[in-house]
Amino acid sequence: MSEVADADWVHGRSEWWRSTAGKSPTKSYGAFGALVDEGVKSKPVPFQFPWEILPSSEWKLADSKTGGKGWIRQRFKPPARSILLPCSWSIFFLIVTIVPLVFSGQSPNDQFASLILFMSTWSLLYIPAWMALNEMPRGGGWLIGRNTILYFSTGIIFFLLHILINPIIGWISYSFFCLAWFSQILRFQNGFKVPSNRWILPFEKSEWRKEVLGENWKIDSVKWRNGPLAIHSQINGLELHGTSRSGERFIALHFHGKEGWLNDPFTRQMESEKIHNFLNSPPVKSEGKMWNDRFLQKIRKSNESE
Repeated sequence: MSEVADADWVHGRSEWWRSTAGKSPTKSYGAFGALVDEGVKSKPVPFQFPWEILPSSEWKLADSKTGGKGWIRQRFKPPARSILLPCSWSIFFLIVTIVPLVFSGQSPNDQFASLILFMSTWSLLYIPAWMALNEMPRGGGWLIGRNTILYFSTGIIFFLLHILINPIIGWISYSFFCLAWFSQILRFQNGFKVPSNRWILPFEKSEWRKEVLGENWKIDSVKWRNGPLAIHSQINGLELHGTSRSGERFIALHFHGKEGWLNDPFTRQMESEKIHNFLNSPPVKSEGKMWNDRFLQKIRKSNESE
């Protein structure tokens, strides 16, 4: 997210949520080039989306417009937007993988053509997902699910058997590869159902020590660093990280689900999870530093009005 402005780094950009925050301006032209419709102006990102909730009253929260001291939600670009189109094309390549084998003799090398199509399927599935994953803080969890590995491995076994025993077994192999693809899509959906956000607090690094941590937190690094600082003793994937931006340092609250994606614990999708029982109190006892104006939404609004 280094390419965005400081205010966008915290609150996100309107084009990331076209249906809610507003579409980018669009134009259409008539037959002779005359402007017909100037389109819809882009709306600013709302202070709170309908699916977002706030921590308990024990948390000190800063105001997105006026600043002050306290935590603010940092929004990341929804990863589903980056991989939706490649995933749609991946199923196309998976289907046409069998075409050179069914209609043999129509290409210079049927097996090689089928192999290229098959590799394209999984490249379109995983490369965009891996890139999206690296656009946000990394954590635990696995991008590839266990069911996907099981189905894919079974497909490989039947593929070898179709070479050694009977070509008809190849259809069983292909069926398991389709199951592996479907299993991975379900895993992506489970990872994306919770928005990818984290909570950040401007912090003076000299104050970092074990005593500043709340209940159930274990220090991971006595020395301040950009990276893991503490982990939660009860909830897997719940961590505190150090991070920096434009000369300012922050403590960041991360929660990574088992699918590997960053998940915001304070959303309606997470209301039924037990994680809220352990986040009734803030993870650190400090209220942190004052927010710098460059990270606040009012800076962006004043720039847009100029």
